[in-house]
Amino acid sequence: MHNRSMHNRILAAVAIVAVAALSALPSQAQFEIQGGGRANPDDFEVTTFADDLNYPVGMVELTDHSILVAVSKGSSFFSSSSSQILRLVDADDDGVAESRTVLLDNLDIGKVSALRMAGDLLFISGQGTPIVVLRLGPSPGYDIVEVGRLNIGYSGSWMHPQSALQARRLPDGVFELYFPLGSKVNFATTTATLPLTSTLGLEADLAGDAIHRVRFRDEGGTLVGIDHEQIATGLRSASGLAFHPRTGDLYFEDNGIDGLQKAIEAHSADEVNMIPLAQIGGEIEDFGFPDHYTAYRTGEFVGGGGVPSLFAFTPLPNLADGSESEGPNEIAFAPPGFPSGLNNGIFVGFHGQFSRGGQSNEENPLVYADLETGDYFHFVANDERLVGHLDGLLATRERLYVADISRTGGFGSSGGGTGYIYRIRYTGNPPTAITEVPAETPDGFELGEAYPNPFNPETTIRFDLPSSADVDLSLYNLAGQQVATLASGLREAGSYNLVWDGRDDAGRDLASGMYFYRLIAGDRGETRKLMLLR
Repeated sequence: MHNRSMHNRILAAVAIVAVAALSALPSQAQFEIQGGGRANPDDFEVTTFADDLNYPVGMVELTDHSILVAVSKGSSFFSSSSSQILRLVDADDDGVAESRTVLLDNLDIGKVSALRMAGDLLFISGQGTPIVVLRLGPSPGYDIVEVGRLNIGYSGSWMHPQSALQARRLPDGVFELYFPLGSKVNFATTTATLPLTSTLGLEADLAGDAIHRVRFRDEGGTLVGIDHEQIATGLRSASGLAFHPRTGDLYFEDNGIDGLQKAIEAHSADEVNMIPLAQIGGEIEDFGFPDHYTAYRTGEFVGGGGVPSLFAFTPLPNLADGSESEGPNEIAFAPPGFPSGLNNGIFVGFHGQFSRGGQSNEENPLVYADLETGDYFHFVANDERLVGHLDGLLATRERLYVADISRTGGFGSSGGGTGYIYRIRYTGNPPTAITEVPAETPDGFELGEAYPNPFNPETTIRFDLPSSADVDLSLYNLAGQQVATLASGLREAGSYNLVWDGRDDAGRDLASGMYFYRLIAGDRGETRKLMLLR
């Protein structure tokens, strides 16, 4: 069994009380934050958001800022055959959820490992299970009903079955669902295929070592398939799929090759890779597995082919005996409210040793990887005594939610109900709403398309100034009434990003609908529209 991939080492479940009180613990009781020379660890508050959970991993945030989390049922993860979706509410925003409610019980998806949301649709899956599409009803009831299902027909052993997901809704109403199917064995090209069937009217033969995309429309409540397409190959065990919040590029991890003599001593480094938005659906990108990889202990790029990785995670600071990070599970783009130096990159949760926790698991840090510099460091170290596997991540506003699937490290009966969710909140001086993008001076004035659009709960707006100017960026409803001022004042020449959370100037959530955002800079002006979905 693969000892590093999230696909072969996570999750389980225990029946959870519908409503329960939770208590905060001091930061030191969970883990310590490492600033990496980029930020002051004292500017972060760590709280126990929820405890006694049954192998939590997948999380999404609703527009009321409550958190949905998927958990398995049964004390052993690998024998679980059903799951729940819980809603966690932190009404006073103190970092501790006062209540938890079971929104969906006894869903026939065991070993649950992923929960995603696009529009009003939820996507949930477990390790080697069907992918189920659910519709989330409006508040306060948040009723959930199943509206679609995709089945992968496994036959015989498959070392890295599907378990990760990502989804988005495009401006034209098309939904895109992405999922990997990993390699059949540790260190060889997969030639076998598996059949895909679905309630969407789509069928396909799925290649291994790959990432696949399914597109569909929601036509009057019925999901109607458009097509299936393989978008990547040469991937041993991809996971942690995430879209760049500004560019829409697809980022993901790939778990490296296990040791050829000793399984727990990695043969190749784990990676983070990327497919640009414009290339998704074009020629299939080949990332090189099994012939092209970075050797774990030497850093040598073996083979020299395939799409080069953005990051190859080798021991720090020394290859031979440095601090390790193995088995990436999920990634999350840094919260927009994190400080400079920690808000232009991705957080990567490493599972580490299969069923070990605490200081016996020396491979399980939470890593920050800087997209600008290519550097990375351990934001949470791999020697914390109360950490098992920080497998689940959710970034929003100035906070990062981190799910420890099993604080004891185990996935048998002793691991049931030992999952935690922590909230890491930045409490230092808030970054400005607009942040400059390091780049050359733009050639001209431009107001970019908001991304994502439609959006929920946040979207990013980019604009370019060829010279310094007084700026006014405001939001208007369909009646032409100004509802929010997103930015104002003098700005120097440069490219800027603004993250907007769908609230007006008084901090109130705006209703779903079409809005216009207008930028005036000096004597220039431009207007675009965006759609807010609640």
